[in-house]
Amino acid sequence: MLAARLEGSALLAPDESSFCHLAALAGTVDLGDPDLPADIHAIAVDHGFAAGAPVQSLDGEPPAVLLLGGSEGPGQVRPRTLAALAAAAERLAAPAASEAAVQRLGRLDAEVQRLDRLAALGGLVAEIVHEIRNPLVTVKTFMQLLPEHTDDPEFHGEFLTVALEEVRRIERLLNVVLENARPRALDGAGTDVAQAFDSLAQLLAFRASDRGVTLQINAPDSLARPGIDPDALRQVLLNLTLNGLDVSPEGSALELSARSTDDAIEIDVEDRGPGVPKELREQLFEPFFSTKSDRPGGLGLGISRKLVEEAGGEIAVHDREGGGSTFRVSLPRLA
Repeated sequence: MLAARLEGSALLAPDESSFCHLAALAGTVDLGDPDLPADIHAIAVDHGFAAGAPVQSLDGEPPAVLLLGGSEGPGQVRPRTLAALAAAAERLAAPAASEAAVQRLGRLDAEVQRLDRLAALGGLVAEIVHEIRNPLVTVKTFMQLLPEHTDDPEFHGEFLTVALEEVRRIERLLNVVLENARPRALDGAGTDVAQAFDSLAQLLAFRASDRGVTLQINAPDSLARPGIDPDALRQVLLNLTLNGLDVSPEGSALELSARSTDDAIEIDVEDRGPGVPKELREQLFEPFFSTKSDRPGGLGLGISRKLVEEAGGEIAVHDREGGGSTFRVSLPRLA
């Protein structure tokens, strides 16, 4: 709300209810116009307004209203004054509409990222269920045998230890899933890459085993931290590793490694797949692009690049020596 008086005392700022009434005006008007509702007349008199002009936006809800007071009271505003107020409102409408559009795009982008994260996790549901079922079978067996071994200390000691460890394994797996599904704010401490690798390995262990692919992890515990929030890095690694598993032939290895350079942390995801032709490498990060003719592409790689670039880094794909592809993520390292 912007209100101005050309002379005399300052105008009284309207409350939220008054703003809603004034924002509903059809255009730039003299607030003393007899055709206007009585509540508009009351607001004009109470606040000292003579004319009003809603600033229009793309969604039809004015983000602001220009109000004018002065010697020209309600019902006495000259046409040229109304014209000047209308011109001011029109000049403000374009940047206001642009800002509103940027905000909507930002909200849409955040929603797309959330949906992509959920879609990636949704593809792992069967693997997660299988991974949880195995330790549950162990616990169930213990419970079934317990009545027959109530007086057997050896059974209690050995089998109970195994059952408790299996329950802890379920708990760890569920924690990993929650970490990948729930975003966390960047706290300025960066991300522990080795920890992110370990979480990913737990989450994808069954999927890799089911495909006959070995996950090889190499990240020194002493590695400097990159300046990216943990949720974003896990999302990037999850997308790259899922893609790597999709193209990896049975019996091969998918390698995840990290190293430190003078000013960056480089993370490589290397597969033994068919590779990516050079002319398609840039398109690979476009939404819905796919090198597979039998299925549509998704948003995973596009969002991965955006997350990396927002952290000030780069992501690219190269030929792997010996065949396959190397997806390299380069992120600025924290001091």
